[in-house]
Parts: sequence; C-alpha cells; structure tokens
Amino acid sequence: MDNISKELHEFLIRLGKDPHCVKHTIEHYVKHLLCLLTREDETIFRQYYGLFGEDVTKLEDIAHRRGINPDMMEKIIEADLRKIAITPEWQMIRQLIDKQ
Repeated sequence: MDNISKELHEFLIRLGKDPHCVKHTIEHYVKHLLCLLTREDETIFRQYYGLFGEDVTKLEDIAHRRGINPDMMEKIIEADLRKIAITPEWQMIRQLIDKQ
C-alpha cells in the first residue's frame, strides 16, 4: 500500500472507531467520497472500517459473504483505497482535517 492510500486507510480506521474525531461536515464529505465507489465496494468499506454506524466486520467474513478468499478481498480494498486516495475530493478532505 502506498503512502497516500495508507493515510486514507488510517483515517478511515480512526473515523470508524471514533466518529466524533472529525466535524460533521468532514463526515459528510467522506460519505460523498465513498460514492465514487460501486455500491458493493462502498458497503465493503462501511463494514470493514465500521463507518457511519456499521459494526466493524472482519476481512475474512466480508470475503466469505462475497464468495472470495481474504487475499482477494484485501486486494479489492487496497485498489479502492488507491482509487479514492488520488482524487481531488480526498485531497480537499485532507486539507480540512489538517485545519481542524
């Protein structure tokens, strides 16, 4: 995982554990950021990171539900992280987080 993807990954973990770690506006922007993914991949992110009231779900459980192995599920998550980490939307959110 490259640095920009890792930064997003760490932010999503933090947001899942403590939704109040960011202002409501940033949470709203993150919801829109996830809309850049397919509906299925957005659901995977919500489950994997425990976002927006979802319980955190283990990678193995998500993979099993989708009929793939955990390594493939991890690759899908990493590819999606990269996809949204390079967007101008994430760069804007990063700047807002830094100002917080």
